[in-house]
Amino acid sequence: MERPSLKEYFLQMLDLVASRSTCARRRVGTIITNNEGHVLSMGYNGVPRNFQHCIDVPCVGTLDQPGNTDNCMAIHSEQNALLQCRNIDRAYTMYCSCLPCFICSKMIANTNITQIICKEDYADRRGLVVLIEAGMIVEIAGKMYGMEEDNE
Repeated sequence: MERPSLKEYFLQMLDLVASRSTCARRRVGTIITNNEGHVLSMGYNGVPRNFQHCIDVPCVGTLDQPGNTDNCMAIHSEQNALLQCRNIDRAYTMYCSCLPCFICSKMIANTNITQIICKEDYADRRGLVVLIEAGMIVEIAGKMYGMEEDNE
């Protein structure tokens, strides 16, 4: 059995992190690492503390269109990972189940994170624009954005 690269390792871990999600719409996980590849924090999407889990009692957000989270009660995995990161100044790479949304991308842009590696794309791509304008390199399912070689 071949040893996975750090990127492969963390992308595989995202499924386990996301499995803790309490959102009825989508299971999402996030892992933040430092520049040496050590985990600083992890997060998954779910309702705030002491709220009923949407997997038990679906919130009205289950009716939102893809890319729209206006009525969703879940705190996004990226937000939870940022909130739980004890030393955000050391954050370097963020691994995500999917491309961060517009709101999460604005929060991420205010950190020292330099690259975002995503397993999947997201319906609302405004977050990608924010991350690129913030100078970050973004990889979505193997395709790179935010680099000079980027053709888009």
